[in-house]
Amino acid sequence: MDDNAEQIRLAAAAGQIGTWEWNPVSGAQTLSSELLRIFGLEAADPEISRKWAARVWPDDLPKVQLLMHQGGETGRMEFEYRYLHPDLGMRWLYCKGCWFQDKSRMFGIVQDVSSRKAAEEASQRLAAIVESSDDAIISKDLHGVITSWNSGAEKMFGFSSDEMIGRPITTIIPPELRDDETRILTTIARGDRIEHFETFRVRKSGDPIEVSLTVSPVKDESGRIVGAAKIARDISERKRTEQTLLITERLAAVGRLAATVAHEINNPLEAVINLVYLAKTAKAQGQARSYLEAAEEQLASVSHLTRQTLGFYRETSGARAVRPSEIIGSLLSVFSSRARNKGVQFSEEIQDDSAIFAVPGEIRQVVANLLSNSIDAVQGAGRVRIRVSTSRNWHKDLESGIRITVADTGAGIPPAARQRIFEPFYTTKRDVGTGLGLWVCKSVVDHHHGTIRVRSSATPGKSWTAVSVFFPFDSQSEAAKSADQASEPPLRMAS
Repeated sequence: MDDNAEQIRLAAAAGQIGTWEWNPVSGAQTLSSELLRIFGLEAADPEISRKWAARVWPDDLPKVQLLMHQGGETGRMEFEYRYLHPDLGMRWLYCKGCWFQDKSRMFGIVQDVSSRKAAEEASQRLAAIVESSDDAIISKDLHGVITSWNSGAEKMFGFSSDEMIGRPITTIIPPELRDDETRILTTIARGDRIEHFETFRVRKSGDPIEVSLTVSPVKDESGRIVGAAKIARDISERKRTEQTLLITERLAAVGRLAATVAHEINNPLEAVINLVYLAKTAKAQGQARSYLEAAEEQLASVSHLTRQTLGFYRETSGARAVRPSEIIGSLLSVFSSRARNKGVQFSEEIQDDSAIFAVPGEIRQVVANLLSNSIDAVQGAGRVRIRVSTSRNWHKDLESGIRITVADTGAGIPPAARQRIFEPFYTTKRDVGTGLGLWVCKSVVDHHHGTIRVRSSATPGKSWTAVSVFFPFDSQSEAAKSADQASEPPLRMAS
């Protein structure tokens, strides 16, 4: 019998359950040791009832007293209330009791349910956050079947929760992207998380929507992965803004280039005017022919420069095999006058002339922005070096590709500014620049799955800046490289 009593006592302690007996008529009561611990009271204390009542949460006390009174009359009571424990602070307690068979007294329990209430409140807060979120928050099982669908998902995709729960997630995935879902589920089944995956989904109307997905595994109480929770954020507006900024910078770059080209063209045009005048006034036909041939050479120079300039901003039909050296050679010609006027010397190093598979106009824009920045950075006589070499991406499985490095002997970039140079509209130039150049460069590089890195020193007398851009090869560019090696030798510009 003693063993049974001890087992009951241990079970009550483990479950934080105290027992009580109470005579509603006389007010006599008996509290178990576990219940005294739950209340933070001593058995010998003559003021147990007063102290207990004083510790019941003031807002809950009237309800508790009413339910106890009704329980004394009906023989049953059950309620929860808050209690201010002297050591543990506010606790949630659950009370339940009923008559003994002889109805002379009541017997019941009090259990500390603070952990359960905290979990319920956290769950309620989470549910409120999920339901009020503008993002689509969706859960699904490991077969891709939707198990929850919040109001944000209803607004974003146009389907109600009743329509979507129980249906496959592929309902909102375009047919050409459904292989992505297989990869996502495989990743989640391994216990990995997917963050900021940008892709397209489909609304109920059939319209596409660009979203950023974050997907996390959902585990049961035993830690077993049973599904996935997905947050989808509508990034359509952000993408439109980015595209607007890209166009703005492109137009600004074209404007800057146009000013450079206008200056470059002006000199040969003045020469043409003078040569035509001399040809008109020449007395000998041979002398006039000589003047006209010289004028023709100047016009050919203008035509060549114009073609290079058109190549800078004319949109291409898409990605193709591109030799960075050819782009660099044409841009050095375009910027030569501007560099010469500032006393800046160009130094070109083409260590590798392999092709990459890229959009030519975008690669040209990156190099043009970097060259323009370097020329602006150099005050007085200085040097701008540009190098093309084979390299590897040390941050991505030693992926091979081409690295373009543009370095200058300018004033350098202060450490504080280096943290922000890729932000849109951030610029260290007071009178020129939109603050979009390097942001556009990074956007283009990211689009080509490359990397861009800036190193700089602003130490007076030893200042410099080097921007390194890595573009990876892929199967198509490797094929282009092999084909090119069988044709004419690559163009290499003299330093």
